[in-house]
Amino acid sequence: MIPQNQNRRAPSADEIIALLNGVCQPLAAARTPLHEAAGRVLREPVCAPEDQPPFDRSAMDGFAIRLDDANLEFKIVDEIRAGDWKPRELQAGEAVQISTGGALPGDGLQVVMKENVRVAGKILTVVERDSNRCIRFRGEDARAGQVLVESGTTLTPGALALLASIGHAKPMVTRLPRVLHLATGNEIVPPEQTPLTGQIRDSNSVLVRAFLRHWQITPQQKRVPEDEAAAKSEISNLKSEVDLLLVSGGASVGEHDFTRRLLEHFGFEILVCKTALRPGRPLIVARRGNQIAFGLPGNPLAHFVCLNLFVRVTLGKFSGWAAENIFQPGTLAAKLESGRNARETFWPARSEMKSGEMKLTPLRWSSSGDLTALALANSLIRVKAESSGLAAGAVVEFVPTI
Repeated sequence: MIPQNQNRRAPSADEIIALLNGVCQPLAAARTPLHEAAGRVLREPVCAPEDQPPFDRSAMDGFAIRLDDANLEFKIVDEIRAGDWKPRELQAGEAVQISTGGALPGDGLQVVMKENVRVAGKILTVVERDSNRCIRFRGEDARAGQVLVESGTTLTPGALALLASIGHAKPMVTRLPRVLHLATGNEIVPPEQTPLTGQIRDSNSVLVRAFLRHWQITPQQKRVPEDEAAAKSEISNLKSEVDLLLVSGGASVGEHDFTRRLLEHFGFEILVCKTALRPGRPLIVARRGNQIAFGLPGNPLAHFVCLNLFVRVTLGKFSGWAAENIFQPGTLAAKLESGRNARETFWPARSEMKSGEMKLTPLRWSSSGDLTALALANSLIRVKAESSGLAAGAVVEFVPTI
């Protein structure tokens, strides 16, 4: 925990990330259908239930003949398609037409490629033959009982295909976090509504929902009034249990900024109440058991930064991912004129891979309320405190954004 008091300096991004990695724990696991398991973390090793493949099968379209049969002319005595099971003992001079994936009818066989034969009616003439047997042999991929997917693996489309192929239809994976997002502020109106003077459209709710979609999470979202008593009443009426509470706005120290008091009222321990970041200084991080709450700055660019730095780490830990360094190296494609600032800055940028190197183009932004850069931003460049600017070609750290 980072103790908070008036005399202590505000924590850095690294300190907050380390804090979250220390206090967040993986959520419970549950058996989940394959079509819902993409991107989830496997919480059990999965073993081959039988040899893979489970039978000798043809690697291509062709004709199965005895390996020890030196004839060049054969009589076609049967046809085997994928899915057929027609065991038989081939005699010298006999061949079976077989499709790719078809089960070999017996042992000691070779498949001659269709391109290397001539067929006239039921007579097969081998034009070219080599030592390649063109068979995928039983157990050549894996033996029964062999671990195919380790516990802790994030299930990619390929991993899911493997699980499907062995009939592991409901893997044990980390359940999805339950997320409640509260948007505060009397000035915000829905995006489809025309705001009156003094009002603004609610962009943060859309930003949060889209960000969480990356994690396959559909949050419960609610607007709460800028009235502390009314907000407490609204939250008390919510029935569902949550793992992650996000509160947009109200995280600063103004007279009407009550997020900290709200969280303390509901039993959360405040871990962080401000940061040394730009944008994103008025951030609150709180914990109640394994529940985590964030009081996010109301300005949308600050929202974007805090989601991609801190909420991202929390969701990763909830998912069961090992702690990882979210920062990557890159090179500036253009000069970054940050102006000297006492706080570490996370600068919106566009990153592109060019000639094997990640190039970052800084984007213009005027304040933490400026959304214009987010139309192109897919990265945040880390600019150290007291840095007055970075030249084109400088090596920097950046965070790929969601």
